[in-house]
Parts: sequence; structure tokens; C-alpha cells
Amino acid sequence: MFKISSYLPTEIIFRVGAVDELEERAKKLGKKALIVTGRSSTKKTGLLQRVVDLLKKAGVESFVFDKIIPNPISDHVDEAAEIVRKEKIDFIIGLGGGSPIDSAKAISITAPNEGKFWDYVPVGGGKIPEKSIPVVAIPTTHGTGTEADPFAVITNPQTKEKVGIGYRNTFPVLSLVDPEVMKTLPKDQTAYTSMDAFYHAIESFLNVNANPYSDVLALDAMKRIVTYLPVAYENGEDMEARTNLAWASTEAGITETLTGVIANHALEHGLSGFYPEITHGLGLCITGPYLFEYIFDHAYERLAIVGREVFGVYETDDRKAGRIAIKKLRDFQEMFGLNKRLSELGVKKEDIPKMAETGYRILNGVVVVTPGNLTAKDMEEIFNRCY
Repeated sequence: MFKISSYLPTEIIFRVGAVDELEERAKKLGKKALIVTGRSSTKKTGLLQRVVDLLKKAGVESFVFDKIIPNPISDHVDEAAEIVRKEKIDFIIGLGGGSPIDSAKAISITAPNEGKFWDYVPVGGGKIPEKSIPVVAIPTTHGTGTEADPFAVITNPQTKEKVGIGYRNTFPVLSLVDPEVMKTLPKDQTAYTSMDAFYHAIESFLNVNANPYSDVLALDAMKRIVTYLPVAYENGEDMEARTNLAWASTEAGITETLTGVIANHALEHGLSGFYPEITHGLGLCITGPYLFEYIFDHAYERLAIVGREVFGVYETDDRKAGRIAIKKLRDFQEMFGLNKRLSELGVKKEDIPKMAETGYRILNGVVVVTPGNLTAKDMEEIFNRCY
């Protein structure tokens, strides 16, 4: 039997040109906005200035915090929260990929409450944030799905803990998903972010709490990515491909909200917490197939469905179809150079036990919904197989 619990309070506007909705919507959110973004890309594309101009037309004064890095850190969240407090900011705009939007969510619960962000992390202070500031998400990548979920992933650079948090008040109030602003993504980011969305979908599908609602979205997201990533990778200007990848990312974000990911994300967080230079999407591609092989006896029936529905596998035997699905996934990743070994990326073998223990501890919630009852030692073995 299955069970479904659904809470999706975000208004999502999905269309080419959706960013233009900001002018009218901002008027209802207040008079001061903090734009949280990365260090360069939204400036180079002109999107940051476009957002500033739209806010100005709406009569909203804007402040820009542009220090966010890939694998964002708690220090920057705390720094931006002080700006929100000082300037009495009414709402926050996360502009960019998952890192700026996740940071905006983290800032939104830090600024109106006492203390620092890590006080509101389960493995930190463990406090529950009572208050929050509204967040508007404007994604420029088709990967994290953070525009459709409450989650934010932030790293503590002192402890090397990369932790995901999510509360009912960390959903964006509004998400403007505009495929047009994604066409400037370079090839590598097109691949990394799309595979991030793919793993959100496939992990939700393999989750022990998967249900018919999440299954439909997860399978559709995977099929769109397998169909359209090769197109966008070769021609970033192809708007049909960008639109389908953008929707796949949003769909996968919804499945993550409905069901959740599994231990592949715990593995990746353990990895990039220690090696933050490793892109999240790439990390998932490295560990994912090895995890699926490790839990195969507990997941082959669902993997067989992925093989048939997503990769066009014609095999009636579930175990054989499941094995072929993993091979097809590796073949697909190879098209974009994503089948790396940890040793190729400079990971030290002696760090593996600590990476496994950290990932298991800080994201135990996704480990326990993984088929197969994994332990920290199991995760260590999976890392060794990736090496």
C-alpha cells in the first residue's frame, strides 16, 4: 500500500518570458528586496541588471549580495542575513542556479530569527525557525528543482558538513521559471545540472516511499532529460530542448518534495563536503550507478521499470532489465564525460571512511528510505568501488 502527503504552497509560473512577471508581483511583496546571486554569470548575461530594473519599475529598492559560490557556505548566509536585518529587507530573490536560491532560503530563516544559520540545522543547533522572509526563486539552470521544494543545501566550511534543511516556511512563495534565461548555460553546466535533475527523479522513484503521484512525475522527468539533454548539449539555443529540461527540473523538484531522494545524495554530500570543487551533478553521476548496483537485489524491479520506460529496454526478465538500465545510464553519462573515478578527481583514499561517516550521519534521513538498509560501512564500500 502507498501513502501520499502533499504540501506544495509555491506559486510556479513556467513560461518563456516568466521573469517579466516580477515587476507586477514584486509590488505585493514589499519595498525592499535583497537579490542573492553568484559572482559573475547573471552579470555577464545582463539578467541581474534586468531584475534590478524590473524591481525599480515596481517601486522596490534592491540590494545585491553576489558572493555565493558553488556548494554555498554558511558564512555567506550569515553575512547576507546581517544585511537583511540592517536594511529591513521585505523579501529575498534567489537569482541563479541552486546555490543562490538555496542560499536565499537559508537567509530567509536566519535573518528574522536570533543567531546564525547553523543554529537552525539539525546537526548544528537544532532550532526550528519560527519566522521567515518571503523568497522569490528565479532559476537560471535546469537542475536542482529548488524552485519547487523547501530544501536548501549549505556547507559548514569549518566542519566540512554539507547539510540539507527544509521547513514548511522555506518554500519559495513565487518561482519564475523562464527557459529563455537558461540558454546561455555552457555545455558542462548543461550536463551537470540536467543530471542533477535526473538523479532527483530516479532516486525519488527508488525511494521506499515512492507513490503513484511522484512516480508519474519522476518517470516523465527522466524521459525528458534522456531525450533533450543531448540536443541542448549540442545546441544551447534550442528552446524546445531548454524548455523540456527546465520542466523536467521542476518536475523532479516536486517529486523530491513528495517522496525525497535516497542515499546517493548522502554519498555526494559526504564527497563534496570534503571536496567542494566537485560539482554536485558530477558527484551524483559518479556514485549513482555504483549505489544502484549495491542495492540491486532490493531495487531491481523498480530499475527494470526505469529501463523499459526511460531507456527503451526490451527485456521481460526484471533482473536482466534492471542490469541493462544501469548500463544504459552509464552509457548516457559517457556521452557527456560524466563517468569519472574519484581517484581522477584528486580524492584521497584515506578520506573515504570520514566521507562515508559524515554523509551517513548528516543525511541519515535519506539513507533510511533507501532500499537495502544501508550502514555507514556500506557507504564506505560504495565509495571504494567508485575509486
